Formats: sequence, C-alpha cells, structure tokens
Amino acid sequence: MRRPITKEAITKGDPFLLPKPLSYMKSEIKSAALSIWQDNWDNGETGRSTHDIVPRVSNKPVGWNREEIMFVTGQGPFPSYLHRFNLPTHDNCSCGEKGDLMHYATKCRFTLYWHFQTPAVSLKLQWLKNIPTNNLSRTRLRLLMRFICDENNLIVEDNN
Repeated sequence: MRRPITKEAITKGDPFLLPKPLSYMKSEIKSAALSIWQDNWDNGETGRSTHDIVPRVSNKPVGWNREEIMFVTGQGPFPSYLHRFNLPTHDNCSCGEKGDLMHYATKCRFTLYWHFQTPAVSLKLQWLKNIPTNNLSRTRLRLLMRFICDENNLIVEDNN
C-alpha cells in the first residue's frame, strides 16, 4: 500500500517557503515607518508647541484649514514669528506688546472683536487643544486669522 502523496511530501520533500501576502508586507512597512516618524516627532527639537497639541503622528489628515494650521503651529503673519527671519526689526505688535498668537487671540486692541477668554497659565495647553475641536471657536479663530492676514499692515508696524 502506497502512502498518500501529502505525507510523503512532508517526510521526504524539499522545504517549501510560502511568502507572506503583499498586504501583510505593506502593513508591516507602514507600521515601521509610522513608528520611526513618531520617534522622530517625540524626540525632535523643532515643532514642540505643535507637538504639545498634536502628539501623535498619523497619515490621516486632521481636517484643519490654513487659519487653523497657523494657529496650532504659531507660523503666520505674527511679528514674533516673522522676527525669527529678520523680516520686521522687532517682535512687537503695533500696540507695543509682543506680537504672538496669544496676544492677538486674547489681548490686542486691534483684534478685540475676536478675542477668546485668556486661559489660566496651567490650562493654556488644554485651551490650545480645545480651540480646533470646538466648531464655534474654529469659526471665530478663522475670522481672527483672516483679519490678521488681511490687516497685517495695521498689526505689524516695521520701524525700518
């Protein structure tokens, strides 16, 4: 009596390697890339204020528009940001205070109409995280940022 072919293949056959499916390999590469990206994001030296608000990397878009991205990153027509590139000669608003995002969002007399309530120092990070998640705050933020962009000559007074 002859043994079944499958048993003979197991006992006498050559080893057979079944490669993993392409979808598995893609998933492994994506996972490794996201892990490296997250490690670089966690241990980097730049973007720390943004890291505080968005600590996890993702391939999925956050759904923010231009104004919201400027708010979260602090990169926009703010004298405190532009001064880093020596564009204005100082980092002050036309009203005399430091022209950063918090100033325009909470204190500046030129943006009074769009002001948010000034958060307590201990709650500032949570406040920054909440603004992009609240629809009413997002609308107000977009209007504030558009005003700053449109009226930049009023807000940034360069003493060249």
